[in-house]
Amino acid sequence: MVKKIINFFFRPINPSSVCLFRIIFGLFMTYQIGKYFGLDYTYQFISGPELLFSYNELSFLQALPLGLLKFLHVGLLISALCITFGLWYRFAMVYFFIVFSYFSFVDSTLYNNHTYLISMISFAMIFVQADVKYRFRFSQNTYAETEKIPSWNQYILMFLIALPYFFGGVAKLSYNWLQTNLVSEIVSKSKTNFVTQLISEDVLVSFIKYGGLVYDLGIVFLLLCKKTRILAVCLIAVFNFTNNTVLFDDIGIFPFFIFCATLLYFDSERVGSFVDAIFKKKTLDKKYSQKEIKRIKKEREKTPPNTSLSSAERSESNSYTRPYYKGFVTIMILIFVVFHFLFPFRYALYTNNPEWTGVCSHFAWRMKLQTKEIIKLNLIMHDKATGATGEIVVKTFVSQNQYLHILDRPINLVVLAKHLKPQIEKKYNIVDPKITADVVVRFNGLPPQKIIMPEIDLTEIDETNYSDLSWVVPLQKQEKD
Repeated sequence: MVKKIINFFFRPINPSSVCLFRIIFGLFMTYQIGKYFGLDYTYQFISGPELLFSYNELSFLQALPLGLLKFLHVGLLISALCITFGLWYRFAMVYFFIVFSYFSFVDSTLYNNHTYLISMISFAMIFVQADVKYRFRFSQNTYAETEKIPSWNQYILMFLIALPYFFGGVAKLSYNWLQTNLVSEIVSKSKTNFVTQLISEDVLVSFIKYGGLVYDLGIVFLLLCKKTRILAVCLIAVFNFTNNTVLFDDIGIFPFFIFCATLLYFDSERVGSFVDAIFKKKTLDKKYSQKEIKRIKKEREKTPPNTSLSSAERSESNSYTRPYYKGFVTIMILIFVVFHFLFPFRYALYTNNPEWTGVCSHFAWRMKLQTKEIIKLNLIMHDKATGATGEIVVKTFVSQNQYLHILDRPINLVVLAKHLKPQIEKKYNIVDPKITADVVVRFNGLPPQKIIMPEIDLTEIDETNYSDLSWVVPLQKQEKD
């Protein structure tokens, strides 16, 4: 059994699909990072806000000086270009993963499932041999392009692309998708176009609700089956077209990227042959200058047969075929896969509705499962000694983006209250003030309701203890209209 798994992961395959995906990934990331410049991302989302709402597990990520952030941002663009052209690929990939992940996860209000996927792909690509083909070379004398790579290089990328589909489908089996007015809310706020004009709202709601569920759960299996692969690609095109032009205006490049990524599910040998035919040459061939040919002939005259590779090259080649190396890589891949199968379900240890409580709703591929329209959002400070109270204007202390997403994780208000407490003590000369919240939201189209117990002192809550959610008002589940 173990031997079969190892053979499965190390079956030699053509690197064409993986290397073309590197180019696709690099181009999309170049565009995305360039767009960040237009948004002044480093100031607006990292350096500018008074405080950042860190994840408990990533609290070590703090805002760096603005000058350093801008320097890292420029480096991020350069690394994306290097990935595209296959230049200094491994170093560029490591840099991109670290800095992009920092930009994405330094503040929880910036969370997006799409950026999480990009981060995981960039991590996997550090180890994938995606630069052995279709790369820019400064000279023809670098080294011959590799003819084969282990199959796990392609499989690990296919697995990551499949994650948001499959777990997105699993998440749609929840109460929030099937029994609230969420889909009706999405449709009512969607763009007006020929689709919404041709199809009645009730029909469109039912189609999206149940069609989206079936699509997410089944599309990966259709992609994996040769007989249904073309159908799957067509469905992906329709699905992403609908998302981008009908339903949402905040998903950016993701529909185009995920469509192009279906390339990974096609036979790499055929993909390579097709691309090579377009360029009217076999990209695996190496072109030598006349000077290089003479040098190689001289080396062959001095070197015995079968020893044309240098000792370093032979050592590297042998290391990839040794049993202990294959076993180690196989174990790492299995750990990676098992982790990504289990991690999205960690919310079940604490809550049955992660969207409402905000506990472990991130990094779980629970996409578009909530709308929280803020009806009232007040923090109130209390002087325990005199009984005096005063309202805290939340918008004064957070950025616009933070305000829009602060209730994605209600625990963010706990973080804000603890941040404000010493300021209140100093400014108003109040000893140990109490800070409460009066928060009313309209969740997934349900009638407005409170989300935080109004009498609870937020500064007394342990934001690291997910097991104690007594300060969160249980969702009043009501039948849809």
